[in-house]
This record gives sequence, structure tokens and C-alpha cells, in this order.
Amino acid sequence: MVKQINDALHDHGEYTIEAKDESGTLTINTLRKGADIELKFEDVGTPAGSALQLSTLGLDAASLATGTNTTKGTTVPSADTGAEIIVGSTSADTINLSIESLTTSKLGIADLNVSSEEGAAKALSVLDLAIDRISNARAELGATMSRFEFRSAQIDTSVENLKAAESAIRDVDIAKEQAQLSASTVKVQAAVAAASQANEMPQNLLSLIR
Repeated sequence: MVKQINDALHDHGEYTIEAKDESGTLTINTLRKGADIELKFEDVGTPAGSALQLSTLGLDAASLATGTNTTKGTTVPSADTGAEIIVGSTSADTINLSIESLTTSKLGIADLNVSSEEGAAKALSVLDLAIDRISNARAELGATMSRFEFRSAQIDTSVENLKAAESAIRDVDIAKEQAQLSASTVKVQAAVAAASQANEMPQNLLSLIR
């Protein structure tokens, strides 16, 4: 059964999905990952004109996929969840920075061999998937960078506003203080002149008596 399924997949140029017999249990594995992945079970024809019917393998499409012939993937949290970078005024205001491992073994291309026709066909199928995964990882990393840049601009604006507020509270208004100094100087000069005139009044009165 496992060989028939894998042969049918390979005949259709599909090497990213593989059937295995694990302790008497049929297991379907795929190199594709994530919640958006779909695995569809259906009868297929082969290039030779024959057909692979699930019923001939003792399988039922509906029971294989829990009631439907299509099953959805799930997202499993990685043991390494990345780093939480604080980008705000509180410890809860963070952005998670994580980078998917894209080694050759993780991408399934470590053991590719193009010395045969089958190996070359497998390489084309697996490499297309690897390119898609790398492109998605780059897109996710670019989106994370955009979030950091946006928050950086917000922080710069906040810092500038705080400095302006501090300056308004603590710094001297030179023009205002200069105007007040000029007014005070004029008042002092007027007061001195008045005091001088007041001091001369007794002498003026005495001169009149003489």
C-alpha cells in the first residue's frame, strides 16, 4: 500500500509528500508546514493510464481526513520561540523576533541527488518547496523589520515631544526675560530720578527763604 501511494505521488512529480508504514499505521508526511497547508485525499490517475483508487487500498477518503477528503495543517509552537523585544514604555509592549531555521536538512534538500532521472524530478519538486519556504521566511522577516521601523519612528516622535515639554517647563524664555529686565531697568532709573529730586527739594526751599 505504501509503495503504491508513493509511486503514484512520484508519477505526478510530487516528492514533498511521503507515505510511511509506522508499526502497522499508515502515516502521510509532508515537507510543507503551517496552518494554511491542505492535504487532499482523492483517487488519481497515472501517466500510464492506470488509476490509483483509494478503495483498492482499503482506504476511504472521508475517514482519512476526519469526515472530509481534505485535512488542514496546524501550527505547532517551536521550542525556540525567539526573543521578546520591548518597543514601548511598558514590558508588555513587545515584538517577538524569531527566525525560522532554514538549514538544508530542515528544507529537505540535504540528500538530493540529480544523477538519475528520478533524483532530478525529486530535486525539482523539493527545491520548489524550499524556495517557497525561504520566500515566506523573508517576507515574515521583512514584515517584522517594518514593525520595528514603525515603532522606532513612534519612539523618536515621543522623545522629541517629551524634550519639547521639558524645555517649555525648565528652559528660560530669553525674549520674555529680556523684556522684563528692560522694564525693571526703566522702573529703577525712574525711582532713582524721583529720589534725587526729592533730596533736592529741601535745598530749594532753603534757597527761597534766604
